[in-house]
Parts: sequence; structure tokens; C-alpha cells
Amino acid sequence: MVLLLLPLLASGQIVNIEDKRKALDSLGWFGQLDLNGSLAENNNTVLTAGGGLRLDRLGQRGNVLFLADYRLVQVSGANATNAGFGHLRYGWEPKDKWRWEGFTQLQYNEQLRLKLRFLAGAGVRRRLLKSDKSRAYLGVLYMYEYDEMTDSEIVYRDHRLSNYLTIRAQLSPAISLASTTYYQPRLPDFNVPRISSVANVELSLTSALRFTTNFSLTHDRRVNRDFPEVPATVFNWVNGLRLVF
Repeated sequence: MVLLLLPLLASGQIVNIEDKRKALDSLGWFGQLDLNGSLAENNNTVLTAGGGLRLDRLGQRGNVLFLADYRLVQVSGANATNAGFGHLRYGWEPKDKWRWEGFTQLQYNEQLRLKLRFLAGAGVRRRLLKSDKSRAYLGVLYMYEYDEMTDSEIVYRDHRLSNYLTIRAQLSPAISLASTTYYQPRLPDFNVPRISSVANVELSLTSALRFTTNFSLTHDRRVNRDFPEVPATVFNWVNGLRLVF
């Protein structure tokens, strides 16, 4: 269960999967559930609700990751945030340092006028560094992206590269850091790339309870160019408690 200590400041258009990964040291199924909600009454009535689910299936060479997330913030009945996504990914490791990955995703974000986003793609992931306290990975994937915009006839159909560099470090026995940066240019002209970065710090309070702080930022000029009211740069800062089972 997650109790949000700071409100959602903004919600990005890109879902950073890399900060959702975790190291698993045994085969089988693993799960994680986040839930949050609050109600405040002052000059306005502020309602927040949300939750997230992740399921991992770890095999000898292949593994499955499923993620789902929903967030709602209402101020006096008007939605300040209304967004959700579902993500399914399969990874296969033919060699120790290499992994092939395929994925698909559905997503929407009311405030960014994203009525529906569908993604599907595949590519490779290479481990650059592995030690007891740190790891680094480089990913190069192709993806097809289909976006329907709210209250508009505009539909984006893009072919993109999804390149990322991710670093994980164990700063102390109780504190871990994960950082990932994405670079997603459109093909074939590489114009108007989408850039996103996320940093996550996790503090273990007990074997099952953790404090987390996560900051992410996304810059995407394409939607802003067609819809000036949608900001080109959005960020998200969330603190919370996490129960791992």
C-alpha cells in the first residue's frame, strides 16, 4: 500500500518502465500493490485516488512484467489529473549480457489531451556494468506509436527509436538509487525527439516496508506544437510508502 505524502505535481506522457524493474533472485511469481487516496475540504474539495499493480514472472531465461497504474485528482469536482496505463513486457536472455524484449502498452491522460496511446515494439538490451553495488544497461528498441487526441481529428502514427541508459546503485545497505534517461526520436527524420529522465530513491524501513521518492521529467514539443495549451515539459514528484510481498 502506498500513502502519498506529496501530491502529484504533473503527469508525463511517457511511462518509464526502467525504474519499475527490480532484481529478482528466485524463479516464480512476484507481486507489488500500491494504493492511495485522500480527501481535503477547505475553500475547495480536493479528492485524490489511485493505485498501481505489478506482476513479475521469472523463468530460467524468459520473464514477464505486467504494470497497471491509475491516478485521479479532483478539485471541486473538476479533474486536475486523470491518467492511467497498462504495460506488458516479455524479456528473453539468450546470453548473459544480452536480452531481447518485446512490449505493448495502452495509456491515456486527460490533462495532456491524450485520449488513447497504443505502443508496440521490440529491441535489445545490453548490460554495460555489473558489480555488487551497481549496474548499468543500454537499450535500443523500435516501437510503433498510435495517439488519438481528445476533441481533435489529429491522430499521430509514429515510428520511433526508444533508446535508454539506466543506472542502479546501492548507496548503503538500506538506500538504493535508480536513474534512467530515454531518447525517443521519430523515424526516419529524427525530428522533434521526446526526452525523458527519471530518478528514484528507495529507503528500506523493514524487510517489507520502504519509503520511496521519485522525480521524473519529460520534454515533448510535438503535442505542444499542435496544442499550445499542453506544456512541452512536464514533471512528476511523488513520495510514498511501499509494501512489497
